[in-house]
Amino acid sequence: LQRALDELLKIVPDNKPGLKLQRIIKRFRQNLFVFLTDRAVSPTNNGSEQALRPCVIFRKVTNGFRSVWGADLYADVRSVLETARRRGLGILQALRLTLRGEPLPTAA
Repeated sequence: LQRALDELLKIVPDNKPGLKLQRIIKRFRQNLFVFLTDRAVSPTNNGSEQALRPCVIFRKVTNGFRSVWGADLYADVRSVLETARRRGLGILQALRLTLRGEPLPTAA
């Protein structure tokens, strides 16, 4: 895969979007194939999409937020809760740690 990617990156794009894609691939190359060597890494972003689903439903049901700070607060709280869920922490424990400015422990 690395050799095939080397060959593809030798191609010089003739348009702006192609140059941008090539620059991004070069920048994040070390992360492209991690899922092949580390089974704990998913090859898709389904987990992230599923984590966003409650936010999408909330936005549709409430017809959006009335203020930027409200949207930011909601996003921050959802982020803490989803991180806690993925790491097997209780919600209250995660909120306490966050309010103290302490990082949430990683999954064991």
